[in-house]
Amino acid sequence: MEENDKNGPRRVPWWIILVIILCALPGICFPWLGSLLTSGNTMIEGLTWFYPLYTIVSALLAWQCYGRRTLLTWIILALLLLSHGCFLYLATSLDGYANYR
Repeated sequence: MEENDKNGPRRVPWWIILVIILCALPGICFPWLGSLLTSGNTMIEGLTWFYPLYTIVSALLAWQCYGRRTLLTWIILALLLLSHGCFLYLATSLDGYANYR
């Protein structure tokens, strides 16, 4: 394992940091989740408060895994984007027919 080469520890390239930040932004900026916080369902409210923490932890893990396990970084980012899609669906379908309260 070449964690330390002549120039010090391996650094994550700037473009992957940009990709990680762009993938994490929808989960950190959660004003679009406001309707979920006022839904009255405690499970949905709990998941909504947990979601920004999940997003930050996923971004940190993707950043940390890049040098040694690059494929794992892409898997974490794909799961993060899928979870963004699921929360967007949950937020938009709260007033629709999918809400079975």
